[in-house]
Amino acid sequence: MRSFAGIGLAACLLAFACDDTTEPDGAPNGGGGSSSNAPPNGGGGNASTGGSDGTGGTPSTSDGGGGSEPVCSIPTTPCTDTAECCEGYTCGETSLGQVCCGETGAACNTPNGEDCCGALLCINGTCGLPPEPCESPCKQPPALVIEKQRLANIGGSFLGICGDANHTYGYHLPAALLPGDDYSMEGAANDPVCEWYASAIDIGMDWPVSRDWLAWLIESIRNDDIQGVAEVIGSYDGVDVRYWSDSAGWDQNGIPYQGDGHDSWTHVSIYRSTALEDHGILAGWTANAGP
Repeated sequence: MRSFAGIGLAACLLAFACDDTTEPDGAPNGGGGSSSNAPPNGGGGNASTGGSDGTGGTPSTSDGGGGSEPVCSIPTTPCTDTAECCEGYTCGETSLGQVCCGETGAACNTPNGEDCCGALLCINGTCGLPPEPCESPCKQPPALVIEKQRLANIGGSFLGICGDANHTYGYHLPAALLPGDDYSMEGAANDPVCEWYASAIDIGMDWPVSRDWLAWLIESIRNDDIQGVAEVIGSYDGVDVRYWSDSAGWDQNGIPYQGDGHDSWTHVSIYRSTALEDHGILAGWTANAGP
């Protein structure tokens, strides 16, 4: 015999379920949250950034190539204009003809200098002029000629490498003119490559970010990113002159300098044995920004 009471109870339960759309301790429709917060396309993201198929993908470029920049021409590649060459290189003449090549201070890797412009040679991985004969009078070492050219490119003032008559000791003088007990002759690091090379450069602090450059230089030496520098004298503010060296330390603030000047220029000395190396003292800097 059919039980109408059972049918009535089932109908009542069914009606209750249909009328009350809120589940106990849950969200509408079993979705785990308010339907007003659910993604309208099920794609897991804002519809304005999602793909038209609701997958939430990023639109591709019109040609499907990802919009990559044009590839530049590396050194020794034939060229007609500097704009074709990779950053830091120019379209110039080498033994290969008109190709992308490096000016003084640019990186190179050909043994005969084919990637350096004009008469420049590839010296220890850097384009530069051939070393002058090691003879009197005082000579500018290749390592500092590179920095001199970089400074010219920046637009800063070059204040000298070989010392004048007022210099009677130190790195601005060649080893040939110094007594063996001069402080700039101490240690194996100061065994001169050429006894007529001076080993210091004075850099004018008249370019916009020169004080930032000085802070970067000291930090780079302290972190061993730049090596072969013997001493630095300079000022972060044009007033308080500081001194740094291996013996005095490379703390960012240095120690007070006891001599005169160096408020408007920075003195950088390199060890005499590194006169043919590129130290990168000004590498990557422009008048307004650093590397």
